[in-house]
Amino acid sequence: MKHNLYTLKSLRTSLLLLVMGLSCSCSSEENAVPYKGATLPIMQGIADNVPYIQSVEKEAAYDLHEGIHITDVTFTYCTKPTRMLIAEIDLTKNVTIAVSTPDNKPEVGILKQQVKVQAEKAEAGGRKVWLGTNGDFYSQSKTDDTWIPGGLVYKDGVGLWTKLGWEADHAFYLLDDGTAHITSVEEFNAVQPHVRDALSGWQRLLKDGQVVGKFTVNDNAMQFHPRTFVGVSKDNKKVYLFVIDGRQPEYSNGMRLEDMMLLCQGAGCYQALNLDGGGSTTMVRRVEKAGSPVSFEVMNTPSDVPPRAVLNGLQVIEKNN
Repeated sequence: MKHNLYTLKSLRTSLLLLVMGLSCSCSSEENAVPYKGATLPIMQGIADNVPYIQSVEKEAAYDLHEGIHITDVTFTYCTKPTRMLIAEIDLTKNVTIAVSTPDNKPEVGILKQQVKVQAEKAEAGGRKVWLGTNGDFYSQSKTDDTWIPGGLVYKDGVGLWTKLGWEADHAFYLLDDGTAHITSVEEFNAVQPHVRDALSGWQRLLKDGQVVGKFTVNDNAMQFHPRTFVGVSKDNKKVYLFVIDGRQPEYSNGMRLEDMMLLCQGAGCYQALNLDGGGSTTMVRRVEKAGSPVSFEVMNTPSDVPPRAVLNGLQVIEKNN
């Protein structure tokens, strides 16, 4: 009997190791390294929390502006090279998050525009833009040439789109008190009169610090793709904007949804939400040079060339503008 029990336990252990190996081909020796080469605190937390990150090759960190901290890192994930940018936004400083739209207009569905151009248009409209990413999913109308947002779009307190698309049952939003939140749409509706800017997303990644185990299993979730996602701290005063490049085998392959959840948790997020990814994944930053007008440069390497035009986005702007 003891021999049979030992054999059964050994078989279960072997099967578990086989499944893990087939999923990402990671060696147990690599996983045993405590922080896998990470030296930055945020990347140590991520590497320690995501089993399939084998090693961290490159790290860089800098302050783009007061309240905007950038981490640029390259690591090996599931034996594949991966590049990620994280922007940590301290909402207690003179910066906040705003929704961007093509031509900075209070409308959606008519135009698409690159993240870089949306930043330029917002800047021309009087906002001081420091950083921008793409936003929510979208699709083309079956009846005309307009574009349909994946879910809620609120800009400057005005609901530009209030219909919900497929699985768009959560939202990232800023209240008029300056705090950031990620909740269900039901919770959003309870505070809607106090919402300043809002975007829906697709899958909820973290809820109250815990990974969300329930999501639709499909190609988008289970395969390696470029990703854009957003997280919020427990006190609602810090926002994390994540961009992971993908679909470029020698440079960066992307990430699977379930590991994004662990990544957000390791980074210190309390709530997190997946935004549009794939060819839409883009992050841009402000560039100021003496004697030249303000410009915006793309920080990552989007899989679409030129970078894809998108329906909306998120911008980090100065509060006084």
